[in-house]
Amino acid sequence: MKRPLILLLASLWAASASAVDHPDRTITADQARALVLASLTPEQKRLPSLGADPYKDPNTSKFLFFTVSWAGTPNGSVVVGNYAVDAHTGDVFSATVGCEEEKNKNLRALQTRIRASLHLSQAEYQRLKTKGPLCEE
Repeated sequence: MKRPLILLLASLWAASASAVDHPDRTITADQARALVLASLTPEQKRLPSLGADPYKDPNTSKFLFFTVSWAGTPNGSVVVGNYAVDAHTGDVFSATVGCEEEKNKNLRALQTRIRASLHLSQAEYQRLKTKGPLCEE
């Protein structure tokens, strides 16, 4: 009688510990902003007063959207680009150019750290991976 009770208690403890370890397996807005900035080229990162401002897309909640802008010039654009970050995988996509996924060494390194903090295995990542907000399903 004691053994089944101990096994039951141990399994309940393990289940509750797992739930506490992963209460929300999505990235934060700050992590998403850091991913967007990591996706930029070295030249873009040197622009004066560079920043990434969030905006909402009423058509999807799976992605976090940002407009990257800088101080600009009198006759130039201040917008560097618009980006979408998958809240479950940390993948970064152009929010204006089809299905273009942003990739570079610094971005990959940050994605690896963030995915590890979410306890996201490679198998889970592959299951969750999408093509981006502008792709046809």
